[in-house]
Amino acid sequence: MYDIVTIGSATRDVFLMSAALHPHRAKDAATHIEACFPFGAKINIDEIYFDTGGGATNNAATFRRLGNFRTAAICRLGDDASGRDVFDVLKADRVDTQFVQVAHGELTAYASILSPGGEVGERTILVYRGASRTIEHARIPWSKLRARWFHGSSLGGDLSLLKKLLSHAKKIKAGVAFNPGGQELKQPTRVKPLFKQLAFLILNREEAVSLTGAPFHNIKALLRALLSFTPYAIMTDGPKGAYAVESKSQIANRKSTRLAIGAVRRAFYVPSVGHPPKNITGAGDAFGSGFITGWIKGRGDLIEALRVGSFNADNVVQYVGAKNGILEQYPSLKQLRTLPVKKIPL
Repeated sequence: MYDIVTIGSATRDVFLMSAALHPHRAKDAATHIEACFPFGAKINIDEIYFDTGGGATNNAATFRRLGNFRTAAICRLGDDASGRDVFDVLKADRVDTQFVQVAHGELTAYASILSPGGEVGERTILVYRGASRTIEHARIPWSKLRARWFHGSSLGGDLSLLKKLLSHAKKIKAGVAFNPGGQELKQPTRVKPLFKQLAFLILNREEAVSLTGAPFHNIKALLRALLSFTPYAIMTDGPKGAYAVESKSQIANRKSTRLAIGAVRRAFYVPSVGHPPKNITGAGDAFGSGFITGWIKGRGDLIEALRVGSFNADNVVQYVGAKNGILEQYPSLKQLRTLPVKKIPL
């Protein structure tokens, strides 16, 4: 029996830091900030760093290091050097790899992370999906997957896999937390009945807007809109902090892994710890898996879970790489209480 099983992507990451990538404001850009360089130019790289990433491996690392949970990962790698590197990191973290799929003739997913370096924590990511584009259903031995929790991340839009995961979790009375990717968010009508079965939907503010269509600048409207998709939502907001929204019937059953939808709602906000970031890659995974770790360790204490997620994310962004800053010691009660959690009227 596992405490938690992760499922999702696995990548080989390379971080490229160059002062030549000067960020500047641009009204027409999606994020209003661009880092441009001349086409055809040769750009000097100041620092280069290799790591592994992807939701399945990043989350598994937190569950092993911070939670000391019995953890397994389901992901798909290519039969290449990058895949072996990802596999070795999982083994080093003592994550059970028996469910990791190797795709012969395919290449492991690869991410190139471009950053100005220095005190600028933002980045742009170029992603080759490779073998991680899909997970083969037939190669998942569901009868062996006995766990108290499942934590899913981007499944490449494969809703049939999410449906199977939810069905299996219901059968064995396990909870499911899910952080959707872009392909899932493009199918709001189809994901809605599936998301209603989740114990937790975890996503960032931009993803919440994409899913619900609610206005970006209206936090309360966003949180209310999320509850039309799921009984329980966690929404991160970068360096500003994170939010949790739940319904009344969940409050009564919060210590269980299966939560029901109710009519009365409440929401909470936790700020970020506030240290300046070196690179924000992996922050979302760190918060989400940190939150679930805090929920399990705190026996369903929402406030503690929010604080643990914030501490884990804060430490991760102080390092280059999605795994280097993952906490290996659970924060003390004194540390947790330094982060005020505010109730938000809806």
